[in-house]
Amino acid sequence: MAIEKVSLVEIEGSLRKINKTLIKCCESGCFHMNPPPDTSKTELEAKNLRDKGVFERMVKRTKALADSLGVKLDENVQYDDIEYSVSIDFKNYLDEIDGMQRELSEEKMKLNSSLRSEGAIYRNLTQLTGFDADFAELLACRFVKSRFGRIPNSSIKRLSFYSSKMFFFYPFNQEKNYTWCLYLTPVTEADSIDYLFSAVGFERTKLPEYLKGSSEEAIQKLLEQMEAENKRITEIDTQLKGIADKESVKLSKVYAKLKAIDNSYELRTSVIVLGSRFHFSGYVPTKEIPRFKALIGDIGDVDMTFRDTLPDEQAPVRLKNNRLFRPFEMFVKMYGLPAANGIDPTPLVAVTYMLLYGMMFGDVGQGLCIMILGIILSKLTKNGLAPIMTRIGLSSAVFGLLYGSVFGDEELLKNFAIFRMKPLWSMMYKSAPENVFEASNLFLIMALVVGVCLILLTMIVNIVVSLRMKDYDSGIFGASGICGFVFYASLLAGLGCNIVLHVDIMNPLYIICLIVLPLALIFFKHPLLDLMASKGMKTVSTVNNGGNIDTGLKKKLDSLNDSPAKKKTSVGMFIIEGIIDLFETCLTYITNTMSYLRIGGFVLSHAGLMMVFSIIAGMFSGVGSIIVLVIGNIFVTGFEGFIVGIQVLRLEFYELFSRFFKGGGIPFRSVSINSKAA
Repeated sequence: MAIEKVSLVEIEGSLRKINKTLIKCCESGCFHMNPPPDTSKTELEAKNLRDKGVFERMVKRTKALADSLGVKLDENVQYDDIEYSVSIDFKNYLDEIDGMQRELSEEKMKLNSSLRSEGAIYRNLTQLTGFDADFAELLACRFVKSRFGRIPNSSIKRLSFYSSKMFFFYPFNQEKNYTWCLYLTPVTEADSIDYLFSAVGFERTKLPEYLKGSSEEAIQKLLEQMEAENKRITEIDTQLKGIADKESVKLSKVYAKLKAIDNSYELRTSVIVLGSRFHFSGYVPTKEIPRFKALIGDIGDVDMTFRDTLPDEQAPVRLKNNRLFRPFEMFVKMYGLPAANGIDPTPLVAVTYMLLYGMMFGDVGQGLCIMILGIILSKLTKNGLAPIMTRIGLSSAVFGLLYGSVFGDEELLKNFAIFRMKPLWSMMYKSAPENVFEASNLFLIMALVVGVCLILLTMIVNIVVSLRMKDYDSGIFGASGICGFVFYASLLAGLGCNIVLHVDIMNPLYIICLIVLPLALIFFKHPLLDLMASKGMKTVSTVNNGGNIDTGLKKKLDSLNDSPAKKKTSVGMFIIEGIIDLFETCLTYITNTMSYLRIGGFVLSHAGLMMVFSIIAGMFSGVGSIIVLVIGNIFVTGFEGFIVGIQVLRLEFYELFSRFFKGGGIPFRSVSINSKAA
């Protein structure tokens, strides 16, 4: 439940091994590649590899070749037994397969084209079955042109007006709207007669010159030829299938390896070449080093150097959490990754989110519904909110048991309700509260207590993180540092003892040492930081993502750190700014604490909404009452459950994260075989 430790690895080797090395880095699933160093200002004759293109074309060619053979390529097949490594090897193999199938494919294409043409001729010949003359004799005439086709029935009478023209018209098969016919004309008059028949709507059908005999004989001859061509196509398909069956596995392996090499070329821009050696670096999780060594070591002629990351090194961050907390990493990443030398807040976020959600939306029935819906969505989808719904639904059901609420009914489990227990209500009431509304003060006080505990907890976390990062500004003098923690805790302890226990511990010594002194240290933080720096204590100023309660004070320290010569400020201005910052800090303590009252507010609003639907249901009887209650529960579960989720996330981001979170982390992205990073 922390930030996973990573190590820097420097990899170098023979340039002949670059493709295989990059592929193995991708296959490891645990390598984060660094961008190349800037060598422009050095005397090294270094260059970057940017020669992408040849393998990309081969990937497309292999895909097209597989499509022509009807082979379905498997991109995930293992290709270790494919020894090809350079482009010429792949090209020779593809040329061999292409040569085997190209001649057959071209022949098949020509046969299919011929069949389509002959099919059209066959359909036309079936209309000429009434013609008994020999086609071969007509088509062989040197001085007479013959034209077969069809003419609209309405145009036949019009031909009588052209009886003086030199043509012979012979109809032989009449349909509803058209008549199939033949006309003959001398060669010298062919153009004129063709124009005339075109004008009256004649549609010509061209017949192939190889037709012989009557129409029935021609049809039989054409069918025999089409059958022979279909038989040849079947033979070609069998031969192509034989090639596909023989080469399908190897073709898939070649395709997978080509695609892997092609995708690895995206990473070549991060490789530096010096002479005949390549160099690049990246990060590997420390626990994965033995496996990574074994994977790369199998290549040969490749050297690796590992070292631990330095405290101030900008290493990539990968969060490591157990199954219970892992879904809540999504919320942390929404806010920003923690710094590499910081801490992973996911466990704290997971616990506090489930705790706060359950407190604000406590209901056994509705909580179980949310949990079941989360389980179903987890099985059916990859939605990141589904596992979170499972966990917060269970938390809601647990707190619903403590509230004695089942689908808004506070009578079924009233004996389990904590606000009915004497140790709690006896401090504020004369008798046990009958419902949530009568215990409203108890819930509001409970909300404040939870808020105070969470604020103090996040202050402790901030102190630990800041001191580890040598951020003494935030860790010691900040409003969430040691001084702020002592002031806030002491003030609350004094007020609590006085109000609850009626014991006054806030004597002058207590006030001076635990309240005034911390505020004074916060006021004089800048001179004290300068004094610490003069004594050799280097401080690191970190940016608190999302804002923090020290924003005003932070600006002054940043202005001092911007330049070696510290900016001089007048005493009066220093006092005015200090007073304003202290006022802002104290006001923030109050607003942050009061912000947690929303926990109790949502407990009461949930009970109020369910009471409204109960009243409406009471206006009906039988099935109508049940329908109203079902609709009411669906509405409250969806609407209020969503609103509570947003409000809890707001508390996480603005009340918890803002106190301790040190962001700026770079996500750990394992280079993958099919993308730049994954």
